[in-house]
Amino acid sequence: MSHLAQLIEISRYYGRNPAYVIAGGGNTSFKDRDRIYVKASGISLAGIDESGFVVLSRALLGEMEERLYPEDASSRELAVKQDLKKAVLGSGHLRPSVETSLHNLIDYPFVVHTHPTWINALMCAVDAEKETRERFGADALYVAYTDPGFVLFKKLQEEIRAWQAERGESPKIIFLQNHGIFVAGNSTAEIRALYTSLESRIWEGKSRQLPDDALSARDTRLSKFIQNYYRERGLQAMALSSELSRYYCRDKSRMEQVARPFTPDQIVYCKSNYLFLPGTIAEKACGDELAAFEKRRGHYPRLILEEGGALIVVEENVRGLQIVAAVFSDAMKLSYLSAQFGGPHSMTGDQIAFIDNWEVENYRRKIAKA
Repeated sequence: MSHLAQLIEISRYYGRNPAYVIAGGGNTSFKDRDRIYVKASGISLAGIDESGFVVLSRALLGEMEERLYPEDASSRELAVKQDLKKAVLGSGHLRPSVETSLHNLIDYPFVVHTHPTWINALMCAVDAEKETRERFGADALYVAYTDPGFVLFKKLQEEIRAWQAERGESPKIIFLQNHGIFVAGNSTAEIRALYTSLESRIWEGKSRQLPDDALSARDTRLSKFIQNYYRERGLQAMALSSELSRYYCRDKSRMEQVARPFTPDQIVYCKSNYLFLPGTIAEKACGDELAAFEKRRGHYPRLILEEGGALIVVEENVRGLQIVAAVFSDAMKLSYLSAQFGGPHSMTGDQIAFIDNWEVENYRRKIAKA
């Protein structure tokens, strides 16, 4: 089997399992001495084929590693995006993953970057660093949260060089706080084996019991009003419920445990602010709250949590509804499971603002929803 065929196979293997990635999340790559094949931004791993990968020059990516870019975040990321485009070999309209430079940096042929629920329950926990170091020691690199893009690349470049200087090789396992994991290897079989061992090491002595997270339709008085409200505005709303969502919708204190995003992907697909409504709110007051949210935030709420009631998702189309519901359900799961590692740890205001305003992620959101 060719290296590209192996890359496609392992991409689909993890992409088709929502416990690892959802929608356009995660990315994979294969590289030889001269070229790197990396998943295009926003493309789903689940059904990816050769056309879903972008091929880039490793020499041109290497030049980017030492280039000086503007300090201003917007100017810097625009310049990086332009240089990534110049490194693409051949024609095509797809953008390479924003994490292409990270893949190029990791000194193994195959790299699989995912956001597994069972790993992010640890990465989005208060004791993430402590627990990771206790469970993995010198077997894995742990990196505190850093804004995605070139800043994260430079941080990892520094960390990996230090690792190489000490151990003579690159790390095969890289944990990223409030983000996910990179697993690298000389073969796809090695990567699968590493992921399997990760799961057992993280959860040794811990409980993975969860309330039932299977979402099903649930209409309430409030959800019917909200569905009509958005239908008149050309949008769709879907009311859902699971044992897990009812746990978080029970009261305000529990809602606050999922009130802020845990990962960049959650912001990409669900935005960063959600609306919490009392179940007894009158319809007129509900309409006022919806209008006020949009005026205040500049967009409609993707998620509305009804106290004691339904989880209501709002989007432009059915595909968008499905993605938002899946991503937020995943956020509820990792929040609940994070109790095993000291409790949930969400992103900060500055970290959230960076993702909210990043053109790259707005592009990825648009591609995934199409």
